[in-house]
Amino acid sequence: MKNTATGKRGRGEKGKREKLLAFLMTLSIVFTAAGLPIPAVAAAASEKVLEDLHFRVDVLIFTGAAKARVILKNLGEGRYRAEVAAEAQGLAKALSGNRRDNYATEMVYSQGRLLPLVYREESRRRGKYSLKEYRFDYDQGRVELWQHHEGKGLLPKWETALDKEPIYDPLSAFYNFRLGALGRPRAGETLRVRGIPYPRPEDISIQMGQEDPQGRKVMVTLINRVFDDEAVVVFAFFDEKWAPSRGWTRVLSFGKVTGEILPESKPLNGALPEMSSPLSSRFQVPSAKSGE
Repeated sequence: MKNTATGKRGRGEKGKREKLLAFLMTLSIVFTAAGLPIPAVAAAASEKVLEDLHFRVDVLIFTGAAKARVILKNLGEGRYRAEVAAEAQGLAKALSGNRRDNYATEMVYSQGRLLPLVYREESRRRGKYSLKEYRFDYDQGRVELWQHHEGKGLLPKWETALDKEPIYDPLSAFYNFRLGALGRPRAGETLRVRGIPYPRPEDISIQMGQEDPQGRKVMVTLINRVFDDEAVVVFAFFDEKWAPSRGWTRVLSFGKVTGEILPESKPLNGALPEMSSPLSSRFQVPSAKSGE
């Protein structure tokens, strides 16, 4: 007779492993405030790479369980694209069904901040392909979700109104935070921005910590869609160029998951061309005691 309890337990453990590996991909975005397959493709002649960050993600016994890459490109005429690539490695790659996650945001610089135009979430796993595309239509005042269906392409699924409060995806929120467009917070203060409200209202919370020898500590809270829309908290250190150097979180019973920047990374050097002052002087975070 088949042992149904053992079978259910086995399926449950497999489900946990797959959820964990999916979370690795989410972490790659979260602690970069913050995944595409890791691209080694040269930028087009009209594009200029402003930032190229490489990360290693570890969890439990899986050292180097995933690798991630974050790229910011200048497309010209005030338009930018942020790309994040995350891919499972080694045993984690086999357990995840050769999972690769791709995220990209096309943005335009307007009124002192980067406005998202199109945000894409792309995933490949066990031969299956998934794509969601969020389109920000500022002229019509709405955000639309288009989802890929096999044999049919992208079809509209959902929309909501764009009101006076800006809506950000994780990547546009990350770069606006680093460039100072979300404000000039002091240690102990919290920034809150409105995330994409699908399938329910979502806020991204960024709490500033004190500066120590490892850098400026920041706590990010946002909704993790991998674990049934549970809130997830990720801690990260940012270096003097406001690049994320290290991040970590705890996942239920899985334990600590960490990500670290690699030496080959090339952080953003200065501000965007549209900004009159460099990033370092535009976005200095005063301490709680400074009273600035």
